[in-house]
Amino acid sequence: DIFDTLSRIREMLKGNSRCEKIGRVMEKVYCRAHGEEGMSVRVSGSFIMGNEFLVCADGFCAEGMLSIVELSPDILSKQAGHFQEDFFMEPGTAMGCYVISRQELHIGVS
Repeated sequence: DIFDTLSRIREMLKGNSRCEKIGRVMEKVYCRAHGEEGMSVRVSGSFIMGNEFLVCADGFCAEGMLSIVELSPDILSKQAGHFQEDFFMEPGTAMGCYVISRQELHIGVS
């Protein structure tokens, strides 16, 4: 049952054409310490119909980054759900290198 569900999600994300694909709009990114030497990153946002991958932010933004209010209404009307993804990283063998030790993806449908 889980295999079938994951297969359907993968097929939906892949799509048959450009307009059928599901893109991601990353709206929030949080980083914090995890354990003694690790770190965790939480990314949340929306799925949209189309082939876009957008990084948006509220408040302080890097140059060239869109804010949520700057997105076109057309993109917002294509919203197909939301996601939250957590990455837990531990130090790797090389200095400054981290390895993802666990990843969690939570999907909600609009």
